Amino acid sequence: MLAALINRYKRFKSKYVVRQRRQHEYLINRYYAHLIDPFFTKLVYDLGMSPNVVTVITGALGVLVGVSFLLHQWVIGAILLQLHHFFDGADGNLARLTNRCTPFGAKLDQFCDQIVRLVLFISLPIAVESPLWAKLALPATMLFDVWVIHNVVLPFARKHGLHRARWKQWVLARGIIPGIDIFTIFFIISIAALSGWLAQAVFIIIALKNLDWMYRVWECVKTNIRRRSLKGNEEELTRI
Repeated sequence: MLAALINRYKRFKSKYVVRQRRQHEYLINRYYAHLIDPFFTKLVYDLGMSPNVVTVITGALGVLVGVSFLLHQWVIGAILLQLHHFFDGADGNLARLTNRCTPFGAKLDQFCDQIVRLVLFISLPIAVESPLWAKLALPATMLFDVWVIHNVVLPFARKHGLHRARWKQWVLARGIIPGIDIFTIFFIISIAALSGWLAQAVFIIIALKNLDWMYRVWECVKTNIRRRSLKGNEEELTRI
Protein backbone atom coordinates (compact mmCIF):
# COMPACT_ATOMS: atom_id res chain seq x y z
CA MET A 1 0.00 0.00 0.00
CA LEU A 2 2.71 2.45 1.04
CA ALA A 3 4.91 1.48 -1.91
CA ALA A 4 1.98 2.06 -4.27
CA LEU A 5 1.36 5.53 -2.81
CA ILE A 6 5.03 6.41 -3.11
CA ASN A 7 5.13 5.31 -6.75
CA ARG A 8 1.95 7.23 -7.48
CA TYR A 9 3.44 10.35 -5.92
CA LYS A 10 6.66 9.93 -7.92
CA ARG A 11 4.67 9.74 -11.15
CA PHE A 12 2.70 12.82 -10.13
CA LYS A 13 5.84 14.75 -9.24
CA SER A 14 7.63 13.81 -12.46
CA LYS A 15 4.71 15.25 -14.41
CA TYR A 16 4.98 18.72 -12.83
CA VAL A 17 8.65 18.88 -11.86
CA VAL A 18 10.29 18.19 -15.18
CA ARG A 19 13.76 19.31 -14.16
CA GLN A 20 15.41 19.88 -10.81
CA ARG A 21 16.94 23.31 -10.29
CA ARG A 22 20.25 21.90 -9.05
CA GLN A 23 21.90 18.67 -7.98
CA HIS A 24 22.26 19.60 -4.31
CA GLU A 25 19.55 21.07 -2.10
CA TYR A 26 19.17 22.35 1.44
CA LEU A 27 17.64 19.94 3.93
CA ILE A 28 14.34 21.84 4.35
CA ASN A 29 13.80 22.06 0.61
CA ARG A 30 14.79 18.46 -0.16
CA TYR A 31 12.74 16.74 2.53
CA TYR A 32 9.90 19.20 3.04
CA ALA A 33 9.14 22.01 0.60
CA HIS A 34 10.02 20.21 -2.64
CA LEU A 35 7.79 17.33 -1.61
CA ILE A 36 4.84 19.72 -1.34
CA ASP A 37 5.38 22.40 -3.99
CA PRO A 38 4.50 20.04 -6.92
CA PHE A 39 0.87 20.26 -5.71
CA PHE A 40 1.08 24.05 -5.92
CA THR A 41 2.68 23.73 -9.34
CA LYS A 42 -0.32 21.68 -10.48
CA LEU A 43 -2.65 24.32 -9.04
CA VAL A 44 -1.12 27.26 -10.90
CA TYR A 45 -0.72 25.16 -14.06
CA ASP A 46 -4.39 24.14 -14.03
CA LEU A 47 -5.38 27.78 -13.43
CA GLY A 48 -3.39 28.79 -16.50
CA MET A 49 -1.15 31.22 -14.64
CA SER A 50 2.12 32.43 -16.05
CA PRO A 51 5.32 31.95 -14.03
CA ASN A 52 5.71 35.71 -13.61
CA VAL A 53 2.21 36.05 -12.17
CA VAL A 54 3.00 33.28 -9.70
CA THR A 55 6.22 35.12 -8.77
CA VAL A 56 4.26 38.30 -8.03
CA ILE A 57 1.75 36.34 -5.93
CA THR A 58 4.68 34.76 -4.09
CA GLY A 59 6.10 38.19 -3.34
CA ALA A 60 2.71 39.50 -2.19
CA LEU A 61 2.33 36.56 0.20
CA GLY A 62 5.76 37.32 1.66
CA VAL A 63 4.93 40.99 2.20
CA LEU A 64 1.66 39.99 3.89
CA VAL A 65 3.70 37.92 6.33
CA GLY A 66 5.40 41.09 7.54
CA VAL A 67 2.04 42.88 7.80
CA SER A 68 0.57 39.97 9.75
CA PHE A 69 3.43 40.01 12.23
CA LEU A 70 3.12 43.76 12.73
CA LEU A 71 -0.57 43.17 13.54
CA HIS A 72 0.43 40.31 15.90
CA GLN A 73 -1.41 37.79 13.75
CA TRP A 74 1.21 35.12 14.36
CA VAL A 75 -0.67 32.06 13.07
CA ILE A 76 -1.75 33.82 9.88
CA GLY A 77 1.81 35.03 9.37
CA ALA A 78 3.19 31.51 9.85
CA ILE A 79 0.76 30.04 7.31
CA LEU A 80 1.41 32.80 4.78
CA LEU A 81 5.16 32.34 5.13
CA GLN A 82 4.91 28.65 4.28
CA LEU A 83 2.57 29.41 1.37
CA HIS A 84 5.20 31.90 0.18
CA HIS A 85 7.77 29.10 0.34
CA PHE A 86 5.63 26.64 -1.62
CA PHE A 87 4.68 29.15 -4.32
CA ASP A 88 8.32 30.19 -4.57
CA GLY A 89 9.08 26.65 -5.64
CA ALA A 90 6.03 26.48 -7.89
CA ASP A 91 6.95 29.44 -10.09
CA GLY A 92 10.28 27.87 -11.05
CA ASN A 93 8.66 24.48 -11.61
CA LEU A 94 5.99 26.11 -13.78
CA ALA A 95 8.57 28.02 -15.81
CA ARG A 96 10.50 24.84 -16.57
CA LEU A 97 7.31 22.84 -17.17
CA THR A 98 5.98 25.33 -19.73
CA ASN A 99 9.43 26.20 -21.13
CA ARG A 100 9.00 29.85 -20.14
CA CYS A 101 12.27 30.49 -18.30
CA THR A 102 13.34 34.04 -19.13
CA PRO A 103 15.97 36.52 -17.88
CA PHE A 104 13.13 38.88 -16.90
CA GLY A 105 11.46 36.15 -14.86
CA ALA A 106 14.73 35.42 -13.05
CA LYS A 107 15.22 39.12 -12.23
CA LEU A 108 11.60 39.47 -11.13
CA ASP A 109 12.01 36.47 -8.83
CA GLN A 110 15.18 37.96 -7.35
CA PHE A 111 13.55 41.36 -6.88
CA CYS A 112 10.50 39.88 -5.13
CA ASP A 113 12.75 37.78 -2.89
CA GLN A 114 14.70 40.88 -1.86
CA ILE A 115 11.53 42.82 -1.08
CA VAL A 116 10.08 39.96 0.99
CA ARG A 117 13.26 39.55 3.02
CA LEU A 118 13.57 43.27 3.61
CA VAL A 119 9.96 43.53 4.82
CA LEU A 120 10.12 40.36 6.92
CA PHE A 121 13.41 41.02 8.69
CA ILE A 122 12.45 44.58 9.53
CA SER A 123 8.89 43.83 10.63
CA LEU A 124 9.73 40.73 12.71
CA PRO A 125 12.06 42.37 15.28
CA ILE A 126 9.71 45.37 15.48
CA ALA A 127 6.69 43.16 16.13
CA VAL A 128 8.20 41.12 18.96
CA GLU A 129 9.61 42.26 22.27
CA SER A 130 13.37 42.37 21.82
CA PRO A 131 16.18 44.77 22.77
CA LEU A 132 17.18 47.52 20.36
CA TRP A 133 20.43 45.77 19.42
CA ALA A 134 18.49 42.68 18.31
CA LYS A 135 16.06 44.78 16.26
CA LEU A 136 19.06 46.22 14.42
CA ALA A 137 21.16 43.05 14.38
CA LEU A 138 18.58 40.84 12.62
CA PRO A 139 18.26 42.81 9.35
CA ALA A 140 21.95 43.75 9.50
CA THR A 141 22.94 40.09 9.87
CA MET A 142 20.76 38.98 6.96
CA LEU A 143 22.11 41.74 4.69
CA PHE A 144 25.72 41.10 5.69
CA ASP A 145 25.28 37.37 5.12
CA VAL A 146 24.10 37.99 1.56
CA TRP A 147 26.99 40.41 0.94
CA VAL A 148 29.62 37.99 2.26
CA ILE A 149 28.29 35.03 0.25
CA HIS A 150 28.03 36.93 -3.05
CA ASN A 151 31.16 39.08 -2.74
CA VAL A 152 33.57 36.83 -0.86
CA VAL A 153 32.60 33.16 -0.70
CA LEU A 154 31.16 32.52 -4.18
CA PRO A 155 33.89 34.43 -6.10
CA PHE A 156 36.59 32.61 -4.13
CA ALA A 157 34.91 29.21 -4.60
CA ARG A 158 34.56 29.74 -8.36
CA LYS A 159 38.22 30.70 -8.68
CA HIS A 160 39.88 28.24 -6.31
CA GLY A 161 37.27 25.69 -5.26
CA LEU A 162 36.83 24.85 -1.58
CA HIS A 163 38.57 22.33 0.63
CA ARG A 164 35.70 20.93 2.67
CA ALA A 165 35.71 19.04 5.95
CA ARG A 166 34.98 15.31 5.78
CA TRP A 167 31.57 15.70 7.44
CA LYS A 168 30.57 18.26 4.83
CA GLN A 169 31.77 16.05 1.98
CA TRP A 170 29.67 13.21 3.44
CA VAL A 171 26.56 15.40 3.53
CA LEU A 172 27.12 16.80 0.03
CA ALA A 173 27.55 13.26 -1.32
CA ARG A 174 23.95 12.66 -0.29
CA GLY A 175 22.69 15.65 -2.26
CA ILE A 176 22.26 17.94 0.74
CA ILE A 177 23.81 21.38 1.15
CA PRO A 178 24.85 21.80 4.79
CA GLY A 179 23.95 25.29 5.86
CA ILE A 180 21.29 27.67 7.12
CA ASP A 181 19.56 28.97 4.00
CA ILE A 182 16.71 31.47 3.87
CA PHE A 183 14.04 28.76 3.72
CA THR A 184 15.40 27.12 6.85
CA ILE A 185 15.03 30.53 8.49
CA PHE A 186 11.46 30.78 7.18
CA PHE A 187 10.71 27.36 8.64
CA ILE A 188 12.12 28.37 12.03
CA ILE A 189 10.07 31.58 11.99
CA SER A 190 6.86 29.71 11.16
CA ILE A 191 7.39 27.12 13.91
CA ALA A 192 8.24 29.90 16.37
CA ALA A 193 5.14 31.90 15.39
CA LEU A 194 2.90 28.88 15.91
CA SER A 195 4.49 27.95 19.24
CA GLY A 196 4.75 31.44 20.71
CA TRP A 197 8.52 31.89 20.90
CA LEU A 198 9.15 34.36 18.09
CA ALA A 199 11.11 36.66 20.42
CA GLN A 200 13.54 33.81 21.11
CA ALA A 201 13.65 32.96 17.41
CA VAL A 202 15.11 36.40 16.67
CA PHE A 203 18.17 35.57 18.78
CA ILE A 204 18.41 32.04 17.33
CA ILE A 205 18.35 33.36 13.75
CA ILE A 206 20.99 36.00 14.48
CA ALA A 207 23.25 33.34 16.02
CA LEU A 208 22.71 30.74 13.28
CA LYS A 209 23.25 33.11 10.35
CA ASN A 210 26.40 34.59 11.85
CA LEU A 211 27.79 31.11 12.48
CA ASP A 212 26.81 30.13 8.93
CA TRP A 213 28.66 32.93 7.11
CA MET A 214 31.66 32.72 9.46
CA TYR A 215 32.05 29.00 8.73
CA ARG A 216 31.87 29.64 4.99
CA VAL A 217 34.53 32.34 5.27
CA TRP A 218 36.64 29.95 7.36
CA GLU A 219 36.38 27.40 4.54
CA CYS A 220 37.81 30.02 2.17
CA VAL A 221 40.62 30.86 4.60
CA LYS A 222 41.41 27.18 5.17
CA THR A 223 41.41 26.52 1.42
CA ASN A 224 43.72 29.47 0.82
CA ILE A 225 46.13 28.28 3.52
CA ARG A 226 46.15 24.79 2.02
CA ARG A 227 46.60 26.17 -1.49
CA ARG A 228 49.59 28.30 -0.45
CA SER A 229 51.09 25.39 1.45
CA LEU A 230 50.85 23.13 -1.60
CA LYS A 231 52.28 25.86 -3.80
CA GLY A 232 55.17 26.32 -1.36
CA ASN A 233 55.87 22.58 -1.39
CA GLU A 234 55.88 22.54 -5.18
CA GLU A 235 58.35 25.46 -5.29
CA GLU A 236 60.56 23.69 -2.74
CA LEU A 237 60.60 20.52 -4.85
CA THR A 238 61.44 22.61 -7.91
CA ARG A 239 64.50 24.05 -6.16
CA ILE A 240 65.64 20.57 -5.18
